[in-house]
Amino acid sequence: MQAKIERAVLLRCLGHIQSVVERRNTIPILSNVLIEAIGTSVIRVMATDLDMQIVETIDAKVETPGATTVSAHLLFEIARKLPEGSEVSLSAA
Repeated sequence: MQAKIERAVLLRCLGHIQSVVERRNTIPILSNVLIEAIGTSVIRVMATDLDMQIVETIDAKVETPGATTVSAHLLFEIARKLPEGSEVSLSAA
């Protein structure tokens, strides 16, 4: 998976997603978000706490479709610390 997205768009999306993701879970995967690069211009971000699920679809430049999971809070903190106007490149082998 390879995709590029604007920092502001990613940050807004992760801000919504974090409302579902808890920091301490008995099931570690529940602290992650699923990021799916679909087609050539869409990224879908999903998170759940097994009671509620949030799915956000955002526009991006998808070079290679695919999917991965990553810590929701870690990704949010990284995106938050980037300079305004940055473009975030996501890639997974």
